[in-house]
Amino acid sequence: MRDQLQQEYQVYLGKEIHDNGLYGFEGNDGRYFLIPYEEGQDDEVYEQRTICEYIRNQGAVQIGVPLFTKEGTLYTQKDNQSYMLVHVPWASSDVSEGEWLTNLHDIGNRYPYQPQQISRYGQWKSLWESKVDAWFEQYKVQWNERPSSSMRRLFIETFPYLEGISENAIQYLQESEQDWRYEQNDQGTFTLKRLHPSMMSQIIWPHTLVYDHPARDLAEWIRYSLLSHGTNAYPAIRTMLDEYERNRPLSVFSWRLIYARLVYPVHLYDVLERTLQAGEGEQNTLEQEYRSLLQQQGQYEKQLKEFFDAVHIDYKRLSIPILDW
Repeated sequence: MRDQLQQEYQVYLGKEIHDNGLYGFEGNDGRYFLIPYEEGQDDEVYEQRTICEYIRNQGAVQIGVPLFTKEGTLYTQKDNQSYMLVHVPWASSDVSEGEWLTNLHDIGNRYPYQPQQISRYGQWKSLWESKVDAWFEQYKVQWNERPSSSMRRLFIETFPYLEGISENAIQYLQESEQDWRYEQNDQGTFTLKRLHPSMMSQIIWPHTLVYDHPARDLAEWIRYSLLSHGTNAYPAIRTMLDEYERNRPLSVFSWRLIYARLVYPVHLYDVLERTLQAGEGEQNTLEQEYRSLLQQQGQYEKQLKEFFDAVHIDYKRLSIPILDW
């Protein structure tokens, strides 16, 4: 495999390495990893590569850049699967999480083009509605299927709750989009599909990038913190937000988008989507993960009711509505 890749990409590949489930090689100027390439997504992948190269040239964030083969393609074949070879230079970063996110969003604001293939900016409402509709169809199918597995029965029992809370989030978002209190920092920027705090100390991979409102990353970071640390999460959340707002103050519009995204139960949908591709052996693990998140929902909703107070935002003075759970 090494010889094939060296020939196709015209690079030197040394010792084999494994990092976070990825297979790769050490090189003279960094590391090289094989990342699955989803065929049929060429336009999106090429756009992501251009953006990755731009981010790397700004020098503030460690990011992988897919390489072209000597034939000019972005992928190669191994065991009937397509892969990209992604180069990651030797680097390290010791900035805080707030500074890291500020750097990424500032770079995205300076990008001279409007991404088309990976843009989710202004599309939350339609995307959320489509997700609810798709899972409603699943609900109808699984209602009539027999025999019914434990996970299937759990989904049937809980989908009406998911649908209801999703509709609440969509309604809140729709009203928020009519709020004119936005600022320059509300323009689109580079974000991640689903930001996890660990990403801030690791590598950004090309396929994780989307172009969206910066509230996306902030909400997903906060969501993870609330689900992981409960009521103990707020001091770290406030610290991170203070670091971020030092250079990128949040508008009322941004706060409303953050809240709308926190209400929308994407963490529950994410687990459900994984069950669709999971083998029988993984279903039990995913069912337990889903049950655990459902058990946390009551506490999570309570935290959202107290959210603005906990992050020291005077939502009453600013006329920011909150849901009456």
